[in-house]
Amino acid sequence: MTNLTCDDIRQTMQSGATLLDVRNADEFNRGALPDAKNIPLSVLPVLAHERLDRATPVLVYCQAGARAVMAEKILAGLGFNNVTNIGGIEHYQHCH
Repeated sequence: MTNLTCDDIRQTMQSGATLLDVRNADEFNRGALPDAKNIPLSVLPVLAHERLDRATPVLVYCQAGARAVMAEKILAGLGFNNVTNIGGIEHYQHCH
């Protein structure tokens, strides 16, 4: 897991990265980081190629960090080489 600051996330997003929230839709709808794309972990293996670009860096997060670890492994197995697990949203809830 990589601990990034809000500015780190913003800069990475400005350079074209995708911010991926792997929590379920209910969790996502209750609050997510700005500009995050939601693909729940349970459907990530099916939707990753359809909704993400392998050439684009991906920052992945969940609620506390465990699902982000699994998502990082799933994406690596699907050929996504530039994935950074930034952990849980609780570390970044102050980011706007």
